[in-house]
Amino acid sequence: MNTPIIENRPAETIAQVTAVYKDLFEITKETETGLARIKRSHYQNQPSDYPTTGDYVAVDWQGADQSIIQRTLPRTSSLSRLDSFKGTEQMIAANFDYVMILQSIGHDFNLRRLERYLTLAWQSGAIPLVLLTKIDTGKDYSDQLAAAQKVALGTEVHAISAQTGAGIAELNQYLRPEKTAVLVGSSGVGKSTLINRLLGKEVMATSAIREKDGRGRHTTSHRQLFQLANGAKLIDTPGMREVGMWDVRQGLEESFADVESYFGKCKFNDCRHQSEPDCAVKEALRNGELSSERWESYLKLHAEAKYTNDKTAYLREKEIWLKDISKFARQLKSNYQHTAYSESFICQECGMPANPESAGSQHRNHCPHCLVSLHVDNRPGDRASLCKGRMEPISIWAKADGEWAIIHRCRDCGTLKTNRVAADDNQQLLIGLAEKALKHPPFKIG
Repeated sequence: MNTPIIENRPAETIAQVTAVYKDLFEITKETETGLARIKRSHYQNQPSDYPTTGDYVAVDWQGADQSIIQRTLPRTSSLSRLDSFKGTEQMIAANFDYVMILQSIGHDFNLRRLERYLTLAWQSGAIPLVLLTKIDTGKDYSDQLAAAQKVALGTEVHAISAQTGAGIAELNQYLRPEKTAVLVGSSGVGKSTLINRLLGKEVMATSAIREKDGRGRHTTSHRQLFQLANGAKLIDTPGMREVGMWDVRQGLEESFADVESYFGKCKFNDCRHQSEPDCAVKEALRNGELSSERWESYLKLHAEAKYTNDKTAYLREKEIWLKDISKFARQLKSNYQHTAYSESFICQECGMPANPESAGSQHRNHCPHCLVSLHVDNRPGDRASLCKGRMEPISIWAKADGEWAIIHRCRDCGTLKTNRVAADDNQQLLIGLAEKALKHPPFKIG
């Protein structure tokens, strides 16, 4: 290696960080690889420049295992999140062109988590891509694909299987020479398996997920960069249990463009979308153009971002904000809308027919014979839930006006919902549900 000497010391050498092991960094320079540590005095006043995988750094090369990182070069893109334990920014990767967000079509599929990843990805300065993995399981994933495409505005969504290779060829358009992609997602979604497939050999350990909840162990314990045969690069990251927001103002504008499109349509320019009249957001929520789940997700991410940017101002406004939003939520819930469902069906639990006309209302949301329902709604009648699990009746509760409602619990995801009692419901089963709590009280009666 011909390194010029300046004042009896090696001149700065430019290298790329390919892996981070706490305070030890793996760096690559041309065809050489070594380990390095940072010169701490150079980073005390600039913690955000602390090297991460993908960074280009100026190095005082002193041998394969004794080099010193002097400074971090400017980044073209960077992915970071909030470290909830320290309350500081945690850098994940730098200098990449694409953020590949992986979610499996099984239990890991979660639209609210996907929104978080998309927000971080847009904020990074790179192009987000959504990869729905493990389509080889044989499960119909058309609902998940459609839901992801609806949420991932302006983002390509691909369905792939790293095991069989299905859909992998579609990724070639991104993995070109001199291009870099960072892979993010929860544990067990198949990041390591995908890297092994793309590299054509097993370089990353993989582990099976649990069938009960679809979750896996962390097989990647550190961030690492790999280079494909054609010169493209991949950055693997450990599975994230929490996706905290850190300075994502631009990312929110991109990932929630559909939500923010209503802001300029309100009667008042300073509308807070809470109790003001002629609010376009509230109108969109009422008529179903904007789902309450997406609006609530936007509010939550916006609040997190505001907290990290200005904690004092956030805490001052929090009490007022909670009061106003609670008032509107009560108004929204009192409007028992929603799409009437008037089709007959055969109960998947007991096999008996159900006729909505006998329900005594516009909504037939459970079987009148066995009282079992299906988890197909987010709001009554919208048929927007992706769970589709069977919901068993577990109890009865009486409303203030004396009307009864059945409490249903989903066998698949555990969600609790209440459904009005219908006129043709099995009265014996209803009485049994009402008596269940009295038969086994947690205290002695009389």
